[in-house]
This record gives sequence, C-alpha cells and structure tokens, in this order.
Amino acid sequence: MANIHRNRGCSLSQCCLHILVFLIGFLVVSLPSSFVIIQRGKQHFKKPDIKYEETQEQRIEKEFNKIYEDFSQWNLTLCSHASYHRGRHQKVISISVYGKESKFIDNQMYSWTTTILPFFELLVSEMNQLLPQWILRVYIDFTGSTKSQRKHFYKFSNVDICDMNNIPMFGSSLRKFLPGRIWRFLPIFDPYVDYLLSHDLDSPITQRETETIKMWLSKKQEKNFFYIARDHIEHSSFILGGLWGASLIRARHTLVNIFKPMLIPSIVQNYHGNGDQKFLNDYVKDHVRSHSLIFDSYFCDMLGGQPFLSQRPIDGCYLGCIRPCCNNTKNVHFRERRIPCPIECRPKDHLDWIYC
Repeated sequence: MANIHRNRGCSLSQCCLHILVFLIGFLVVSLPSSFVIIQRGKQHFKKPDIKYEETQEQRIEKEFNKIYEDFSQWNLTLCSHASYHRGRHQKVISISVYGKESKFIDNQMYSWTTTILPFFELLVSEMNQLLPQWILRVYIDFTGSTKSQRKHFYKFSNVDICDMNNIPMFGSSLRKFLPGRIWRFLPIFDPYVDYLLSHDLDSPITQRETETIKMWLSKKQEKNFFYIARDHIEHSSFILGGLWGASLIRARHTLVNIFKPMLIPSIVQNYHGNGDQKFLNDYVKDHVRSHSLIFDSYFCDMLGGQPFLSQRPIDGCYLGCIRPCCNNTKNVHFRERRIPCPIECRPKDHLDWIYC
C-alpha cells in the first residue's frame, strides 16, 4: 500500500511539473503579442500631427516682413521733405499724374501739352475754396514734361509733389513695380497722414462731395474708418479707385495691414492699367465693408449706402465725372441718357430728386 501511495505522489509531482512548464511556455508565447496589442492601442490614441495651411493674411504678412524688415521703424512721409516739414496730422487728397510718354499711361487724355496742367490748376483752385485745410499730394512721373512745367507744380502752397523717382525710403524702386493708378494709395502707409482721400486728376471737387466728407469727419462717424462714394449708373464696383477715403487716425494699424499687398511686387504687378479698382475690391472691400460711410445714387440697395445730402447741381455733374462736367449752368457736354435713380437711393424727404 505504501508503494502505491508513493507512486501516486510521484505522478502528482510530474503533473504539477508539466502544468508549470505549460504555463511558462504559454506566457513566453502570449506576452509579446499582448505587448504589441497594448502598443498598438497606444499608437491608436497618439495625438495626430496636423499641419495647418497658412491663411492668405498670414502669407501676405510673411512676404511683407521678408521684403520690409524695418517697416515698423519708418518715420518719414512717403512723399517729400516738404511734406515731412508740414508735420503730422495731415489731411491729404492724393492723385497720380503721368503723361503719354510714361510707361504707366492708360489714359490718352493725360498729356503734358494739353490736359495735365489745366486739370491740375482747377483741382488746386477747388481745394482752396472747398477744402482749404487739406493738402494735395501729387504722385508724379515727370517723363515727357518740360522744365517750366515741372517748376509750375511747385508754385502752390497747398500742394506737395511726390516724385516717384525719389520717394523717401524707397527711392525709385516703387516706380519699377507699382502700377501708376495705385501710386495715389501710398499715403495709407504714411505716419504723418491722418486722413486720405483718393481722387482722379480729371474729376472736379464739388460741394456735393465735400459735404459728405465733412459728415464722415464728424465724431458721430468715428467707427467708420473708411469712406466710399458711388454716384453713377456705371459705378457698380463696391469701391471706385478715385472715390474712397481712409481715416488713419481711427484705425491706422488695421488700414496698414489691409493695404500691405500693394507693396508686394508679386501681388500688385497683376493690377496694372485699370487694375486699381480690382485691387481695392480683391483686397480691401471685405475688410472695410462694415466700417464705411457710403453714399450711393444707384446701388444703395444692392451694395449698401445712403442717399447723398444734396441734389446734383446739373445733369452729368456726378462725383467722379470728367471735366468739363460741372462748370456750366447747363452741361452742354452731357450726352448720356438720363436714368432715374431708385427711390431707395433718394432722401426720404426728397423723393422728387428723380435723378438724385
């Protein structure tokens, strides 16, 4: 009996040994795969490495800073030494001037022998009468002019000549890539300018225009750092190249950032000819829409805006018209078909202003 129990004990020990060997083998085989599963689980919850694309504003800012490293240090006017000596807080009306001989010509009306000087003198006279506190800045290419014509531009006390071959901090570099019609936008970067109005050389300044400007300058309009006027059936763009204004004193940093693309050659070179208007609508419109005082005679419902404060003095004398359009008792040069302006674009107490 003793031998029988002894044999059973031995068999039991062998069984235990077999079980132990099996368990060790199982662990050796299964643990690595379990470890892999755990690792895979950890990998599954790893934070994804996402690369975000730059916005258009970020790309513009990066490109601008690459070209103009010392932009924040600029402390001169973007015109001339004469404009610098006028001091800060300037109110500026800005125009571009260039003749047929200039490579920037896109308007055959501009000729040194016929139109440039007469248009210029009339504009200066109108400013003296209607906006005496403002300075006319002339961003000009004198190519094709005579010595006496060049001297004539410097005779007026309310005029600053900005020679595009000698702009402070830029020299002649801007002339190489900046489209002619966009020269007049340069005061937007000028630390000495508080208010800027972009204007056309061949368009008169009228009381109907200046009364809207005075309203824009008032304290009630402080939230509106932009001014827009549209006064013709063909004025269907949100911003017209020669009928807008900017209040730098109200939003200088914002306005500078908005207009930075115009100083990036790879961008602005796509806007030659009549491209100034397209540039404004591509890069400026969406940023100023809700901060603009707008006057409109035909598209106030579609584009936004309010009626003008007074009626046109004569047919064809609209803001932005080409001379001679406002200097006759009856405009004998007006040949367009008269189109009534929508009721929505007329003052509520002057619905009888059929043609605004």
